[in-house]
Amino acid sequence: MRTRTSLIALSLPALTFAKRQLYVSRHCVRTSDNDTALAPYTTHSMPDWGVPDGWCTAGGTEIMAKTGKDLVDSFGFDPDRVRFISDPMMRDADTAFYLMQGMGIQHAAVDFDEILFNPSACIEDIASSEDIAVERRARFDKVPLPFDYKTSLAEMQEIIGVGPAGRLEDIDGPDAGIVLDDQGQIVGAAQVMAEFGQAMLYAYASNIPFLNVTDEQINKFAAWHAWWMNVLFVDNSLLTTYNAFLVHRILDDLKTASTTNVFAAHDANIDAIASILGLRWNASPYAPAETNGELMPTPPGCGLLFEFDDDNEGAITVSFVHRVFDHSDVFKLTRTEVAKFGSMSEFEQAIMSGLKKFIGAEECFDKAAVPVLV
Repeated sequence: MRTRTSLIALSLPALTFAKRQLYVSRHCVRTSDNDTALAPYTTHSMPDWGVPDGWCTAGGTEIMAKTGKDLVDSFGFDPDRVRFISDPMMRDADTAFYLMQGMGIQHAAVDFDEILFNPSACIEDIASSEDIAVERRARFDKVPLPFDYKTSLAEMQEIIGVGPAGRLEDIDGPDAGIVLDDQGQIVGAAQVMAEFGQAMLYAYASNIPFLNVTDEQINKFAAWHAWWMNVLFVDNSLLTTYNAFLVHRILDDLKTASTTNVFAAHDANIDAIASILGLRWNASPYAPAETNGELMPTPPGCGLLFEFDDDNEGAITVSFVHRVFDHSDVFKLTRTEVAKFGSMSEFEQAIMSGLKKFIGAEECFDKAAVPVLV
């Protein structure tokens, strides 16, 4: 059954527009993952987030409101035409709400669509764990390290101190290097370093004290987290299959929607779309230029902007949008064009070609065209 719950509905006229916009937003800055597991590795206290696990921080909701305002002020979003579609998770719901507030929208529909973000009809299409492990190992071999591993590990150790769990270099052994488990996931000291990098960035963006670090160090270890997540999420059949419904919806909406649809989603959704379309970005300062766009950071509140311009031979432009967390008094989103398709047909062909690269993705995409009974 498709689960849908709406706030106060806003009637929108069935109009056609020369330029259609669609935005897939990662959710707000939230609490970091796995603080309990990280705490034994540091002599410092973990952040006091002030909210339950997985929720937006207070600073995170403020950032999303400012993001909504800048989407109107700098990107031409028309508040009268915006419609919100959200994953039912709390942080996504809050993201949709605060984007709406920043856009100056008092009442608008929020469509909480469980099936769109978690298509249970596609469970049978999912690749085997063995195939997924092979894909992750292939991705690990392809993605460049953001910085020297041993040097970075030593620097992180100096930042966090030596907690009761011991030194990071001893987790895997001094000569082990980066370790992958039998599922192809990066584990051990590299994972711990990456997760500390996430906590550092989220705390900084939320104005929550955590560790004595410079902006440069925060950005450096955020890049390590982007690298870790990239191996886990990018060019992965599991993620692309689970996002086939969302990609189908994006294609349909760009063809026909008279609204500007904003999807409140996750980094995994953005990574899967990028995998299908072959998108790459640096998102400076969260990835060194030398990595040539392969790290593809997805900082909180970032997004993919799709624009269909019917006055320009039906071209579709895809841009990566993100906020640089620098505590500047001026809030400004950074926009980077990452792809341009000459026509709707070319865009659709790129999607279909991309789906074929992943086990089960095309089969799931085809199921999205079948009406779901409510």
